[in-house]
Amino acid sequence: PLPAEPEDLVRYIAMLEARGAKPATVARRVASLATAHGLSGLQERGHAPTSHVMVRAALKGLRRRRGAAQRQAAPLRFGASLDPHTKGFTLTALLGACGGDLQGLRDAALLSLGYDAGLRVSELVAVTVAHIDPHSDGSALLFIPSSKTDQEGQGAWCWLSADTMRRVGAWLVASAITEGPVFRRVGIDRRRLRAAVPPMAYEAIPGHTRHWQEKLKGKRAEPARTVYTVGTASLSRQGVNGIYRRVALSAFDQGLVEMPIAKVEEAARALSSHSLRVGLTQDLFAAGEDGVGIAQALRWSSPSTALRYGRKLAARSNVAARVLSRIRS
Repeated sequence: PLPAEPEDLVRYIAMLEARGAKPATVARRVASLATAHGLSGLQERGHAPTSHVMVRAALKGLRRRRGAAQRQAAPLRFGASLDPHTKGFTLTALLGACGGDLQGLRDAALLSLGYDAGLRVSELVAVTVAHIDPHSDGSALLFIPSSKTDQEGQGAWCWLSADTMRRVGAWLVASAITEGPVFRRVGIDRRRLRAAVPPMAYEAIPGHTRHWQEKLKGKRAEPARTVYTVGTASLSRQGVNGIYRRVALSAFDQGLVEMPIAKVEEAARALSSHSLRVGLTQDLFAAGEDGVGIAQALRWSSPSTALRYGRKLAARSNVAARVLSRIRS
């Protein structure tokens, strides 16, 4: 019940810690409670338990005990052409592993668009045909109606490269999608080769045989073929995760990724629906962009959040690195 007492919040923080919650998760829960008190007008009447010294001390102690660094999604960076230090699975390798069939076209469009715009999975699966605004130079702008940091639904625009638009266009044409969700489930029915069955003479068919008419007529040979079915609903978060991991393993099998075979399965499992967003963030830091610009372009809640995903790479292009590299190379 509101208003909450500081002692209640301290016990709540302890309970979340006992359940294994991460420091950032606990901090978000406390921030939500602060918002609830503000919307209820309780803070104006002097009830601000989330700002109490006891609560701040409990959060500080949690960060000290558990460490503020979080386990992050494995990055899926562009590749060596953008940063020669890139290792492991890359966007370039995964795109190279996508086939030319309907599933491969969908996967390539999904990966390419997700990287260009640095989308959260909720934003990625919500992309519709109407959200894409093509330009004459082959690029496009993508409208994002709402996101995690845009709860009021003001919307945001993201740039899409000409390469991405070619991949998206190929998928839309092949799938005959003209409206609604862009990224959908692709059902695959692989039918084996069936040899011809010669017709049997009527006298040779036993009287108790079921479907004797089929034996009398025989069957034509049926070639092996694959039937694709495109769904109407958008992909799920789990579906996106599965695509990333399946294509990553295919990239390794095709020799597009250099990695010890013992680490392949673990590295593929580390990929998630957040990997493209983290990968683009790290690529931008590696290119020398600052945290403020990256946070704005990728709709991070703050520059510090973006920096959490690119702290190590940012050190290669910070003030000290830029100045000292000119005199100590």
